[in-house]
Amino acid sequence: MKKHLIIATYDGIGTHYSGVGTIAKNFVDALGELADEFDLKVSIAYINVDQGSKVFNKECFDKANKLTSETGGAMLPLCNSTKGESEWDMWRSFNEWNYTCSSLVTALNIILNPDEESYIILNDTPFLFFAKYKDLVNSKKVKYFYFPLSTGKNHAFGDQVWRENRIRVEQECFDLAFKDKDSKVISLGKKFAERMHNDYGLFFSKDDFLQNGLFFSRYDNYLSRKFTNSDLEKFDINIERDAKIIFSWGRCSVAKGFRELAQAWKMSAQQLPNHYLILQMPNNSGESNYFSEVRSILSDTPRSIIIDDFNPDIWKTVLRNENTDIVCIPSIMDPFPHTSIEAKLFSRDMNFVTIISEVDGAVDAFSEDESVYVDPNDIELFSQKIITTAKLDQNTKREIIDKNTNTIGRFDFPVIMRDFLVKNLK
Repeated sequence: MKKHLIIATYDGIGTHYSGVGTIAKNFVDALGELADEFDLKVSIAYINVDQGSKVFNKECFDKANKLTSETGGAMLPLCNSTKGESEWDMWRSFNEWNYTCSSLVTALNIILNPDEESYIILNDTPFLFFAKYKDLVNSKKVKYFYFPLSTGKNHAFGDQVWRENRIRVEQECFDLAFKDKDSKVISLGKKFAERMHNDYGLFFSKDDFLQNGLFFSRYDNYLSRKFTNSDLEKFDINIERDAKIIFSWGRCSVAKGFRELAQAWKMSAQQLPNHYLILQMPNNSGESNYFSEVRSILSDTPRSIIIDDFNPDIWKTVLRNENTDIVCIPSIMDPFPHTSIEAKLFSRDMNFVTIISEVDGAVDAFSEDESVYVDPNDIELFSQKIITTAKLDQNTKREIIDKNTNTIGRFDFPVIMRDFLVKNLK
C-alpha cells in the first residue's frame, strides 16, 4: 500500500508571495519528481483563499492539484474564518492559527486511512498550534514533522503583548511535540537549529533537517545572460553606464536587515562615489512603518534607490549585471533566506562579492572564505566592510567568487528532498 504524505502549508499553493510560499512550491515540484520513486500518495492542506481575489495564484494551485490528482491524494482547503481576500486576512491573529489547525484535524479524520502509513509535514509556524489538537486525529498510524520557519524569539514582529503570547504558545507546542513519540521538529538549517535549541530547549539529530534549496532549472534563462546598467532602465532605474551597484533584495521586513544596511550605506556613501545602493524591498509584509523608516534613513543619502516592487525580473537582472559589485544579505533574524542561495547561484561568472550576515541562517549558504561575514548590528563595522569589499583587488575577488560557486550543488532542492524522504519515511 502507498505511503500517504500530507503537506499542510500557509501559502505557496493558492497564493505565492513569500519565502514560505517558495518552500511549499519546492515541495510540490520535488514531489512531482519523487512520488513514483517512493510510491507516495500526496495530499495538500492549504489555507483557503478566494479564487477571484488578487492574491490567488492559479499556476501554483494548478500544479498542486495536478500532483494530488496524479498520486491519488486530495486537496484540503482549511478554514481561515474570513473571505480569504488578502494575505493579512489569513495571518493576523492566533484565532486564525487555531481555526486552521482545528480544521486540519477534521480534514485528516475524513481522508486518513488507518491501514496506511501517513506522514504530515506542518509547514510554517502557525501549524505548531496543531500540537494542541493532534490527539483528536482518529488514526494513530501517523508521523508528524513540525517545520517552523520563524519563532517569536527569533523574529521581532508584532507588538510586545502579541509576541510574548506567541512565544508562550510556541514553547507549549514545542514541549508537546518533544514528548510525542510520533512527532519531531524539523529545522530549515543549522543556524536556526542552534537558535531553537538556545531559545526553546530543542535538540536536533542529523536527520532532523530539511535544508533550504532551489530548483536550479528555474533560473536557466537568466544564468546564461549578462546585463549592463542600460538594461535597468526598463525598470526605471537610471544610473550612469559605468556606475557600480551594491544590491540587496527581499520582502520589506525587520528580519531582513535593510535598516542596518541603510544606516551602513549612509556612513560609507561618500567614500564610494561611483557606487549606488539599490534596495528591492516590496512593502507587502505588513510592516509599513519599517518601510518608511528605511526610506527616511536614505532620503538625504546620495545614490540610494528603493524599489517597492515584487517583480523577480528586477533582482535577477541586477544580479546578472556586469556592474554589480557587491550583493548584500544583511538579514538579522531570518532562519535561512532564499536570497542567500540565489546570490550564490547567480554569482557564477559574475564579478560581485557577497556580504553575508553572520548572525542568522544566511551563513548556512556561505562559508567565510566564500563571502565577507559581518554583524549587521554593528553599523560602523558594517560600513567599513562595505568600503573594504568595494576596494578589493581583482585577484582576491575572483578567488572568493570561485570558491563560492564551487559549492552551489549542496542546495539542489530535489536532492535535499529525496534525502529527507529516505531518512524519515521509514
